[in-house]
Amino acid sequence: MNTRTTFYLAIGLSALAMAAPASASDLVLYDALDFAGPVAKAFEAKTGLTVDVVEPGSTGETLGKIAAEGSNPQFDIVWLDGSAVMERMAADHVLQAVPAAAYDKVAFTDLGKSLIPQSHAFLPTGTSTTAIEVNTKKVPAGKMPKSWADLQSFAGGVAAKDPNLSGPAYQWLAGFFQTNGVDAGKTLLAKTLTNKSLSGLSSGGKVNKAVLTGDASVGVNQDSAIFSKIAAGEPVVAVYPSEGSVALPQGLGISAKTQHMDAARKFIDFVTSAEGQAAMQNGDDTDFFYIPIIKGINAKPGRETNITYTHLDDAVASAHETEWKQWYKANFVQ
Repeated sequence: MNTRTTFYLAIGLSALAMAAPASASDLVLYDALDFAGPVAKAFEAKTGLTVDVVEPGSTGETLGKIAAEGSNPQFDIVWLDGSAVMERMAADHVLQAVPAAAYDKVAFTDLGKSLIPQSHAFLPTGTSTTAIEVNTKKVPAGKMPKSWADLQSFAGGVAAKDPNLSGPAYQWLAGFFQTNGVDAGKTLLAKTLTNKSLSGLSSGGKVNKAVLTGDASVGVNQDSAIFSKIAAGEPVVAVYPSEGSVALPQGLGISAKTQHMDAARKFIDFVTSAEGQAAMQNGDDTDFFYIPIIKGINAKPGRETNITYTHLDDAVASAHETEWKQWYKANFVQ
């Protein structure tokens, strides 16, 4: 082998190494879901494959890590709440389409089938939505809000998450604009979210805290976060607005540059099995209270499932993601 051949071979091998996730595990999973770690452990015990679970923090922080890695992604699969952000990553060629055969193996309910994206940008594993969280000790039964518009009556005392940090919050914001119209939606939010110390919170847990112990009487929150508190005996209820609630699927996406497609497909098969779904419910935090979308799987006791859904136009939501997040930050985040 001559010097030039050796040089170019070395360059090629270096490039290959840079493109591959820097992990000795069979699979690198980025996530922002409470149950991802327990599911990964159950998968390892079942298959003998190893999973490196990386949890940068919130959905926004996970998306930020992926963006920072650019053309050198270090993950094989990503598991997040929110169809819009997954659709945007697919459009940016960060994710590849999930193989059709992976969907064909899953016994989806009708709700589950309705959540499958035409682009195959992700495979839904469950869903939740956004509801109005109400502290029943602060709000009398006769003054309960019934719609998003009713939250104007609670202006100054409405807790909400920053969509720049929360995938569920961006899904809600995009759905809010879809339901009300962008201009009318902005006007309504300006009349509702008048307290920046409450409207730019970083997590559902902080919305819970504000509603239970802080200055907020009501909150805009992922309903699974509300049901985790109801199960713990806290005085809150989830009110589904009359305008309808935008579905918030959990999505499993596959890196466009993964070299571990076989392991990724095995992980998808496990998550959508009865054993994998059981692991997804084996806990008490927010995400464990999701709505199953696979036949034969029941939600955790007490978890509301009879909900009127609207489905987000992911193409529109993903196209305006940066713009709408910046607008929210400029107006409602300290």
